Amino acid sequence: MTDLKTQSSDQFTSNIEMPLTVRDVDEVNWQHEADIIVVGLGGAGVVAALQALSDGASVLAVDRFGGGGATEKSGGVVYAGGTTHLLEAGYQDTAEEMYKYLSYEGTPVREETLRRFCETSAENIEWLESFGVQFGSSVYEERIAYPPDGYFLYYTGMEKFRESAAKAAPRGHRTLGKGPTGRYYFPPLRQAALANGLKFVPHAPVRRLIMDEKGIIVGVEIQEIPEEFQKQHEKIYRKVDPYKPLNGATAERAIAECREFEASVPINRISLKANKGVLLSAGGYNYNLELFGRYRPIVKKTYKALLRGGSMGCDGSGIELGVSAGGDLSHMDRLFCTKAISPPNAFIYGILINKQARRFIAEDAYVGNVGCAITEQSDMGWAWLILDSSTFWKGIRQATWPLKNMVSWWGMPALLNLLLGGTKRANSIDELAKKLDIDARSLEQTVNQYNECVAQGHDSQCEKLRQHMQTFGNPPYFAVNLCVANKWGFSGTMPYGGLTVDEDTGNVTRSDGTPIPGLYAAGRTAVGICSESNFSGLSIADTVFSGRRAARAAMQRNDLSGSYSRLAS
Repeated sequence: MTDLKTQSSDQFTSNIEMPLTVRDVDEVNWQHEADIIVVGLGGAGVVAALQALSDGASVLAVDRFGGGGATEKSGGVVYAGGTTHLLEAGYQDTAEEMYKYLSYEGTPVREETLRRFCETSAENIEWLESFGVQFGSSVYEERIAYPPDGYFLYYTGMEKFRESAAKAAPRGHRTLGKGPTGRYYFPPLRQAALANGLKFVPHAPVRRLIMDEKGIIVGVEIQEIPEEFQKQHEKIYRKVDPYKPLNGATAERAIAECREFEASVPINRISLKANKGVLLSAGGYNYNLELFGRYRPIVKKTYKALLRGGSMGCDGSGIELGVSAGGDLSHMDRLFCTKAISPPNAFIYGILINKQARRFIAEDAYVGNVGCAITEQSDMGWAWLILDSSTFWKGIRQATWPLKNMVSWWGMPALLNLLLGGTKRANSIDELAKKLDIDARSLEQTVNQYNECVAQGHDSQCEKLRQHMQTFGNPPYFAVNLCVANKWGFSGTMPYGGLTVDEDTGNVTRSDGTPIPGLYAAGRTAVGICSESNFSGLSIADTVFSGRRAARAAMQRNDLSGSYSRLAS
């Protein structure tokens, strides 16, 4: 048995070690074994477990905490086309139209992989429903990032404005329930997996992979938190709440507290044997500021002002476990960051500028694309939305009347930003520029160029849709703070890169493209459909697609041989 953990463990930012390499698998003191070991029982992990169990495998899942991860804390939206729910709502949608739309927006996967994702999406919805997840057919037609309670189909991206590329349909399938419905999506799947034979070990962070001398992954080594300490472990975990504003500093203190706690309890290392494969599905790295420092430094510098999605378990450990075995990384700098220009819908007609007083993205772009573009601007993501008097007051009315708008999930944050985010008011463009500390001549030029585009009926600068353009009118003028560092902007963020995988099997791959035998990755631990351009529902849909893919492929693998009897379809 060869212990390699001392060679280069310092390269890791999460609490993992280099793999344990063994000469003889039979000499290891395995406490438990299963066909497939799932690392991280969140959205992708529970799907993979259900698929493998359905195919006759024995499955053992481990999780650093109690399971659920980012998925249980999400909006519970699954993107799918050509479903029975769309048909019931009166939409004759097809997988082909979904494929054409996603192709237009751009994804990091091969054409055949994207087509397979689209063609299986309706069946995946039915598959989820067979395990107790419930969806609905009531449609919310207005432009919005997340629909009000009572609506369960909506346009999550820019489908309504891309009809030249594909026929539009509201493909965001929100799980039935109130508020963010991830908490209604995940529990039925977990219950179904347990009922079908899943063995689950909670509060058991994986510290390293175990491989044989040929480089085949044969198991994992976990630190099992003693049962009498698990309640305290869970209590620390709950301190990280993605929906709690201004919680960034508290979250970092909790992360440090949790690491110290795990080091202080009695250490019980256990080896678990995987006869067919280890599947990494432990989320991304949203709660790992060191990795943000490498790939998106602006988040490390402004995290106190951001709402980071997911859970404390999204610490990059799954990604780094893959790296420890030789796995390659891609798209690690890709970031989903929400910056809501609308609602109120009137604000779409404004002008979004950076520190150079220039436009840099269409104001009606998807909320996540707007936010990502802002993070790429100078002066720590400096951006302000410029509005004329008529547009500003129309937006105020939309956010406050009827009264239910003012207390809605979007109305209140918008109003808080207007009141507390430092909104500027001026009687001239020159005065507004001075208040923003930007060049007045450049701002005036930007406004004039914008009005020229309006007159021509085409936005030659940023390709804003014609129906969302109107002449920038009369004073007084207003500027709304959309800077990344503005804590009243309530911006959500999540990274979307991860381990590279074989798109047919979900096998983790090395930099030369060769697969690492016995090691798979799914969900946000891996590069997937949503790793280049994301919008609501695409991430969970990818956990279903990638989780089922990896489980099927692992089931075709000969025990501990590293070969396949046949590739999964």
